[in-house]
Amino acid sequence: MRMWGIPPIFLCRKHLLGSHSEIHKHRHIFLKHHNIDGRLNPIIQIEPQNMKKSHDELVIEMLKRGYKHQSPYQQPDLSYLPKEHLNAKIDIEYNIKDLSDRCPECRKLLKNYSLLLYKDKL
Repeated sequence: MRMWGIPPIFLCRKHLLGSHSEIHKHRHIFLKHHNIDGRLNPIIQIEPQNMKKSHDELVIEMLKRGYKHQSPYQQPDLSYLPKEHLNAKIDIEYNIKDLSDRCPECRKLLKNYSLLLYKDKL
């Protein structure tokens, strides 16, 4: 699972719902205090401290699209994580490129997002 770090409005249905599902799957990993090195190396794919925030943003977009949501998320205790894991930050620009390469539907949506991000630089 990857936290894309992209506003959910720019995710296709598959990636929106998949991201939501995977956040819930990761909660179990945190509750069991499993190692998350594989999600942080070679690239950072998750931001443990932002799982609840990300979940809630995904849910808002799901509801806007008319999808049902019945699985609230409670942030687990992450105090067992080393500081560098807890404070890991994903590379949003890398994720935009990766998601655009993977998914034609997201690519269309992300063109609008890229324009918003870089309009001041054009």
